[in-house]
Amino acid sequence: MEIKKILVPVDGSDASKRAFKMAIDVAKVQGAELVVTCIADVSEAAYPIMGVTLDKNGFINIKAKAERLLAALKEEIPIELDYEEIVETGIPGAAITEIVEQQGIDMVVIGNSGKGAVSSFVMGSVSQYVIHHVKCPVLVVK
Repeated sequence: MEIKKILVPVDGSDASKRAFKMAIDVAKVQGAELVVTCIADVSEAAYPIMGVTLDKNGFINIKAKAERLLAALKEEIPIELDYEEIVETGIPGAAITEIVEQQGIDMVVIGNSGKGAVSSFVMGSVSQYVIHHVKCPVLVVK
């Protein structure tokens, strides 16, 4: 299997930082392009079911936070590695799945949130969603 494009979603958590480092290592070995994405989670600024925002600047603030995170991580990407950054606003699992399809991603390297069983059941797990909805290999990093 040839891996040309690796997607790594990041959210600032320890698990996503470990996944980011792992994705860099895999991209170097494979000679692949690294696609780093941060999804500005709409649930941080709105009631997603109704699409009602609590703060008129909420969506702007969460997108700015995502852009700052990617700017900080860019410094850690080796200069010889081809990379692309994608910032989107949406529901993380669905947005990641869409990026995989649109960008022709060959592998996803994603952090495991480390939520407990009850929290994962109630809130859902982005990594579980991605595993079940993409057609390429997914490496989950704990």
